[in-house]
Amino acid sequence: MNTSNMTIEEILYEAGLRINNSLGDNKILAAVTLMGYPQEKLNEGQALLNEVNTLVETQLREYGEMDEAQAVFDAERIAANASYMDMIRIARIAFKNDVKAISTLELNGRRSRTISGWLKQTRGFYRAVLANEEWKAAMAVYGQTEEILSAQLTAVEAVATASETVKKEKGDAQNATQERDDKIEELLDWVSDYEVIARIALADKPQLLEKLGIVVKG
Repeated sequence: MNTSNMTIEEILYEAGLRINNSLGDNKILAAVTLMGYPQEKLNEGQALLNEVNTLVETQLREYGEMDEAQAVFDAERIAANASYMDMIRIARIAFKNDVKAISTLELNGRRSRTISGWLKQTRGFYRAVLANEEWKAAMAVYGQTEEILSAQLTAVEAVATASETVKKEKGDAQNATQERDDKIEELLDWVSDYEVIARIALADKPQLLEKLGIVVKG
């Protein structure tokens, strides 16, 4: 079975032909049994095939969970960042004559694009304002009460949690891919050995080889 240009679905289909049709055809089973592949050994191949199918489903599910986590993270960060940028604009007015506030709250300069830098800036802003009574009062003048500031800090922490979830799900998805690929290699090795034996055992029965998905030339 040349798998170089085959998809995983095609590999599983072809492996299934060889294993399941061997178990389901008494003539094939009798011939390969004499060559060291009785029902018990074919059952081992079928169990391996079933395990690969399960791992394929697991890998797809893990990537689905990763994509879902990424979508949650993106949405929460966009919302939290929009509120943060509004806060920065308000703070630039509230503290335009307060050098200490301008510096501490990082009101000037670029906003960080990395998640680590963004979390540092947003957490630093909200925590600093909430810890300073004068700054809280100055922001409250523009409608940004302590409750609103606290809620925005909570939203930032939710983004941090969502980011950690993305990393976890990405790791799980990568592990699931590795486990799937390793088991596929194990299955391919089993099928490759069995195909050699089947070709020999059924050399005079090309129609049975065809039933196993093994192309017979000539």
